[in-house]
Amino acid sequence: MKNKKFWTYENKLVVIVFFTIGFVFFDRLAINYLFPMISVDLGLNYTQLGLLGAALALTWSVSGPLGGFISDKVKSKKSMLAVLVLAFSVVSLMHGLAQSFAMLFVLRLLMGIVEGPLIPQTQSILAMESSERRRGFNLGFTMNTSNALFGSILAPVVIVALATNFDWYTAFYLTIIPGVILSFVILKSVKNPDPVKFHAMYATKSTEKIKVKDVLKHRNIWLSVVIFSLVMTTLMAFQIFGPTYLVQAKGLSETTMSFVMASFGVGYAIFGFLIPTLSERTGRKPASLVSGFLLILIPLSIVFVDSIPLMMLLLFIGSAGSGVIGMSMSVIPVESVPLQYSGLAIGLTIGIGELIGGFLNPMINGALADMYGIQTPLYVAAAAGALAFLFCFLYKETAPAKVESIPNVDASVRV
Repeated sequence: MKNKKFWTYENKLVVIVFFTIGFVFFDRLAINYLFPMISVDLGLNYTQLGLLGAALALTWSVSGPLGGFISDKVKSKKSMLAVLVLAFSVVSLMHGLAQSFAMLFVLRLLMGIVEGPLIPQTQSILAMESSERRRGFNLGFTMNTSNALFGSILAPVVIVALATNFDWYTAFYLTIIPGVILSFVILKSVKNPDPVKFHAMYATKSTEKIKVKDVLKHRNIWLSVVIFSLVMTTLMAFQIFGPTYLVQAKGLSETTMSFVMASFGVGYAIFGFLIPTLSERTGRKPASLVSGFLLILIPLSIVFVDSIPLMMLLLFIGSAGSGVIGMSMSVIPVESVPLQYSGLAIGLTIGIGELIGGFLNPMINGALADMYGIQTPLYVAAAAGALAFLFCFLYKETAPAKVESIPNVDASVRV
């Protein structure tokens, strides 16, 4: 009997998608870590920092579903994927040419347009090519772990090191290199999914028309919309304003700041994947409560702690709060509604959460930072985390192992 090869097409695709999604978040978050330098050169204020984050979130939230729809119609999904990767890499390079806030703002809008479709497209291709027993692992690993590794660990360390040794312009110029390599690898190694498999996967199992109001009748769905929006508010405020706060208010060097932010990323890479996995045994609600409580530590640890080692330790522990992202974004919504509603349930949660936490939150917090100080967005982040924790108490348990262990429970317990 032959041993199974490790380097199967499925594993190869997982690696490619892992790096693709990773570089999406690397480029999305890089500007936050470089803003202390950019603001000095271009004379930018905190409101403008918030607007740069909001611009990308706005076009991202629109282009994601639209790009997914277009990708369903094109013949070569791998070609579209390769073009999008190359496009966002070129836009990232162009950040280094920016000489004004207006140009940066336009580039952030463009980056949201080309990056938005990449997540649904890579995840759908991977879902189609994954074996059933590994689909959950493949999707979680490529989305959560790569996001944390590249966006929250490598981005602050690598991009700041490049900017410190050269300048922030050059740091952006160099981001095109991995994009060009990835585009080439995608064209050479990724196969276009079998159309029959694609249509079978997305074929509706009900002729019933799906309505938004029907989905929102489910208690856990509107709770997930609220909780995910609050969690996004906490994390985006921390990721956008945290680096600048550490440099300008705490007086840290850019290099020290990058390692402090990376300590959060290390925990995010571990807990973002581990907590949803453990919730299979503990239950979704208890795991969400623990994660939601620890979320509050993230902004407070950099405001009230002066010891760098202690700050890094608390950020690592607080990063367990990232576990509630996966819970509220996909796990609980999917388990709370009938199968034909699951796509809409996730879409509503992510769409509204991105608009509130990713678009409105940075704009409002930027203005508050200019009026009351750069620490203000971090207080808002802590308050949002506290509210997310409280709303988690209202969840109804959905973990199959826990629900099935309760006698005489029917489907109504989850709505």
